[in-house]
Amino acid sequence: MVSKLSTNSTLSPSYGSHPTIITDVQISLSPTNSDTTCTLFLHYELPPLLFVDPYELELRGAEYQVLETRGRGKKELERPVHALPVNEGDDDEEVEVVIQRTLPAETTGPARVELPIHVRYGEPVASSTSKPYTVQEFSGPTVVLTCSDEVLSCDRTTTLPQFLLDTIPTSLRDLSLCVASQSPEQSLAISAPIGNTLDLPTVELGTTAVVLACFAWVAWEAWRAGARLREGASSKVKSN
Repeated sequence: MVSKLSTNSTLSPSYGSHPTIITDVQISLSPTNSDTTCTLFLHYELPPLLFVDPYELELRGAEYQVLETRGRGKKELERPVHALPVNEGDDDEEVEVVIQRTLPAETTGPARVELPIHVRYGEPVASSTSKPYTVQEFSGPTVVLTCSDEVLSCDRTTTLPQFLLDTIPTSLRDLSLCVASQSPEQSLAISAPIGNTLDLPTVELGTTAVVLACFAWVAWEAWRAGARLREGASSKVKSN
């Protein structure tokens, strides 16, 4: 089967805590068998600053299936990046995700896959000259195309990551695979805010002032309410 496969990934938005990796896959297939089933596999490698929420991904079951995730941060969804647990077993610092999407037999044109990700709190800095944010670069997903009962005619110059290869179902590993990935020059980048420990005294002072002001306001309003009640009770006694 003559086939062509290319991919392009973008980040939307490129800042904030809840961006989405949008991957557009351009596919051109001319199957010789109308019963052919083609499948896309996308392999993401995310730096420790980023993670996916498995419960959120379950809601996208109509779009794709999450085959496997690994990494020391895949369960610690609320921890900042510098508080992640020490590596255990095969868990690396990076989070890896493999998803699967089944395509119609006659596929020509784009296929879009959206993966929502989240940004952890970065480790605070202690410098008066540091920027209040960090820029984290990472690569878009590696895309693999395979079709049942067909031999794909395409270039395969990219070596598959072992985790991706192990995740692809055994029944599909022996089939010919088309692989596409973005060049390093097309890497993605997310801008994430970080704290500065030099700001801690100011933040503590401001927080204390706000708490005391709120307490004083509540006490004042409570006293005024009590005064009105006492005044009302006194007026009733005099009228009787």
